[in-house]
Amino acid sequence: MTLTPSRIVLVLVFVFVGLFGVAFAISGAFIALPAPAAGGTCGPSTASESALAALTNPASIGAGPEPSVSNTAAHAQWQAFVNECQSAADRRGLASGAILVISVAIAVVGPLLVLRRARYRKPGPEAPGGHGVPGGPAGEWSPSPPMWSGTGLIGQAGIGAGDQGILPGT
Repeated sequence: MTLTPSRIVLVLVFVFVGLFGVAFAISGAFIALPAPAAGGTCGPSTASESALAALTNPASIGAGPEPSVSNTAAHAQWQAFVNECQSAADRRGLASGAILVISVAIAVVGPLLVLRRARYRKPGPEAPGGHGVPGGPAGEWSPSPPMWSGTGLIGQAGIGAGDQGILPGT
């Protein structure tokens, strides 16, 4: 199996795009979450935590203890804060996971398809009488070499009307 330079470049492009997507997905999972509109940060300290940390340990959001239900304003604010942080972590985690799966598929399946197509490529159409040569000459070969007469080339079957490869006068 011989790979043409264009197929090699295509395989390298698939691998590069796939690896770039994998790096993008991994960095998206490790970058800190945005601050919620309710104020504060989505993390146990003064900075927000990554989506991966929030997904693996939802209690680490850093909202503090849940206020009593009797304090409706504080409870509603706490609930909005937790919901914003958790939904941001969920969205970031789902996007990173989807990008990761698609990138791995591109990096693995793309080159396999290019290499498979090169391996199972069939030869081009064979002309009848082409003697196994794709696109070879049509018609049958005459045992004598082609010759020129006053009306045209003779000596090949089907070329020159009625001249069956015989010279005039022989």
